[in-house]
Amino acid sequence: MSRRGRPKSVKAAHARVLHVKMRLYPGDDDDLIAFVEGIPKGLLAASIKRALRDGVQGDAPGVRNEELLSLLDDLVD
Repeated sequence: MSRRGRPKSVKAAHARVLHVKMRLYPGDDDDLIAFVEGIPKGLLAASIKRALRDGVQGDAPGVRNEELLSLLDDLVD
């Protein structure tokens, strides 16, 4: 009997599955609520991955730009 549907990805065997439950409160999280409600059906995971990647591109948590520049200056001297 042949298998129906999409073939399994080679990557699927190594995938990490994360289950996240989050509460968004009207008034405090209106921007996030609008973001989630604007995502087309079936694209929630891809949209959240993109948002996380865009956020990770920013500064390292707890480190200010001045500190990073100072550290780089110390390495050059």
